[in-house]
Amino acid sequence: MHSFRADQFRMMGILHPWLQTNLTTIGKSKVAGKEAADVVAGLPAVQAKAGLTATETKQVTERRNQQQAVFETRIFSLLGPMQMLAAAANDMELLGLVTIGRTKFRNLRPDLQAGVGKQILAQAKAHAQELEDYAIDAEFLNLAKAEAENFQKGLPDTQTLLDARKNANATYEEVHEAQMTQIYELDKAMGVFETVNPELYKGYKQARALLDTGGKKKKKKGEKPAQ
Repeated sequence: MHSFRADQFRMMGILHPWLQTNLTTIGKSKVAGKEAADVVAGLPAVQAKAGLTATETKQVTERRNQQQAVFETRIFSLLGPMQMLAAAANDMELLGLVTIGRTKFRNLRPDLQAGVGKQILAQAKAHAQELEDYAIDAEFLNLAKAEAENFQKGLPDTQTLLDARKNANATYEEVHEAQMTQIYELDKAMGVFETVNPELYKGYKQARALLDTGGKKKKKKGEKPAQ
C-alpha cells in the first residue's frame, strides 16, 4: 500500500470510533450527521478490501489517471480561448465558469470535475462558431465530448463501492478513494462546528489528522493529495 494511502487508512481507523462516540452531538447538524454515518458505514468495505494485490491496484490507478489526464488536458486547452471569447462578449456568467484555475480544477473530486467539464463543453458547443477562430473546430469538440464521456464512465459509484454486498469486483484502490470522498464531504459539513461547538470541532480535527509515517515531508493535518 502506498505510504500516503496507508496514512489515510490508519486515519480512517482512528476517525471511525471517534465518530461513533460523537454521532449524537454531530447530529445537531442533520447534514453532518448523515455524512458521519456514511463514513462509519463505509469503513468495513475498505477493511475487507485491504488485502488486494498491488498489481490490481496499480492497473486501476493507471487507467483512471490516464483517463483523467486526457480529460483535463482537453478542458484546459479550452479555457484560454473561452475566457477571451467571454471577455469580448462581456458575458460575466460564462467568464465566471471558464476562469476556474488549473489547480482548483485538479483538486475537485473526480465526479465534480466531470460535472464542471460537462458545463464547459456545453458552453463550447453553444459558441462553436466563434471558437473556430481559435482553432477549435467540430472535430476538436467531438473528441472533447468522447473523452469526457470516457472519463465519467470510468468513475465508480461511491455508494455501491462502499456497500460490501455489491462491490465484489471492486479493488482496494476504488473503495479507499470512495471512503476518502465521503470523508472530504464530512470535512465540509463539520466546518460549522468550529463556531457552534469548538471542542467537538477540535476533537474531529485531531481524529481526522494524518500521521505522516512514510515520507520525509510532514503532511498537514487532513491534507488532501493533489489530483
